[in-house]
Amino acid sequence: MGEIVLYGKGKGRGKDKDDPSLRIPRRTIDYGSDVVRWLQECLVPRTSAQYLQCHYGSTRELMPPFATPQGPYDSICPRFVHSSANKTRAPVNVVHWFPHGRRLLSGTQTGEMTIWNGMQFHFENILQAHNASIRAMQWTPEEHILVSGDQLGIIKFWDQYIYNFQTFQAHKESICDISIAPTGLKFVSCADDSHAKVWDLRTGEEERAFTGHGWDVKCCDWHPTKGLVATGSKDSQIKLWDPRASEAITTIYCHNNTVTKVNWSPNGQFLASGSKDQLIMLMDVRTMGVRKVFKGHTKDVTALCWHPESEAVLASGGHEATINFWDTFGASTPFESVRGAHEGPIWSLSWHPLGHLLVSGSNDYSVRFWSRARPGDTNFGDLLPRKVALGANEAPITIPDDMHVGTIFQSGIFADPPLPPLPPEARAAATEAARKEADSIYEMAGSTYEPMLGLSVGEGVNKKDVFDTSDFDAEEGLARPALAPSAADAPAPA
Repeated sequence: MGEIVLYGKGKGRGKDKDDPSLRIPRRTIDYGSDVVRWLQECLVPRTSAQYLQCHYGSTRELMPPFATPQGPYDSICPRFVHSSANKTRAPVNVVHWFPHGRRLLSGTQTGEMTIWNGMQFHFENILQAHNASIRAMQWTPEEHILVSGDQLGIIKFWDQYIYNFQTFQAHKESICDISIAPTGLKFVSCADDSHAKVWDLRTGEEERAFTGHGWDVKCCDWHPTKGLVATGSKDSQIKLWDPRASEAITTIYCHNNTVTKVNWSPNGQFLASGSKDQLIMLMDVRTMGVRKVFKGHTKDVTALCWHPESEAVLASGGHEATINFWDTFGASTPFESVRGAHEGPIWSLSWHPLGHLLVSGSNDYSVRFWSRARPGDTNFGDLLPRKVALGANEAPITIPDDMHVGTIFQSGIFADPPLPPLPPEARAAATEAARKEADSIYEMAGSTYEPMLGLSVGEGVNKKDVFDTSDFDAEEGLARPALAPSAADAPAPA
């Protein structure tokens, strides 16, 4: 645990800065102890295997994720640590770590870029980076340039000190995704205009456009080692492109709805895709076919992120505010799920470069940090923060009256279907009883019963309804045949 000391306001005011009552504990996730433990194990290896006890005291024995590549269960991050939010409440569209892992960048709907501390998760800096919603951002492999795109189709280049040195109009529509080549000399961008573009990072000029999709291109990703670009579109297709040509190499038909995310694995062997059909497809680039289908989300898949140190771990976020962790070499169901991770759709996920932290950005205006489980944890749901929405923590309201039966979810539009109609005999008896009751009321009042004007008035041949225009026709001199009395209006036999 780290400590923050609050100071007094000027000389002679407030308490002493060393007063224990002013020390506020703050959660801290420091990977230094894990790395030091790993170095010690490398210098002095143990003769027998080390097993962790189910107690928080064994936390110091944890190894960093890259030390246990064969244990995917040791790399997932389902444990809630901290929730951060700006003073200006706005949905968080994208989150991205600095290359050194000490800070985090988040882009919001209002165009603000916020820098968060990567160990104590507190606010560090904020700037108005764009004039519209920030939709994508990514660092170059050399870690010197950050590329970001917004809803107006504008792309900006930033240096390592977050200083903007180049801006240009890349698309006419909103940018959806950006991905940089492994050489760091080119990058690809896609937008809601049915094609993706390849750009020269040094000059900012367009080199070619991928025009093969029949609808908006929602996502793109450059292969981590090869000249291969994957794009997903609203036409439910995934296309693989050669950056040196403008025609697709192949088209993969595996989804039934909009493809929202495509992501290459760290070594480039697998391609994961998420869609609005609630499925995640895992494709093998060697066979160009679907290797596995992951089912676990109940709404759209909105975010995908591979673990940086293991191809066996894939994290996904959904529109139903759930984070799922998948074993790509295991079952087709998630081996760990965090339900209610946010109070709104999850738009972005990002792993720490070392893989011991996961960050999520959501429509609920917050950035949340997730860490690996500690020895002794039994339930991750108990660590989640209480919902702050109005009425989120209260029991259903019960209204004890005749119109509302039970809770609010058992009345009104949520009520059960109405009962079947009464048979004709019962309906006639109810009508006769109502008429007798009305006659008794008129007798007590000393008045006579008169029919009320409504949709019809009169009886027999003199009966008229609101759609009868015979009076107007007579004034205009038009002849209109008289209506024959109906069987209901005929006089009863003597």
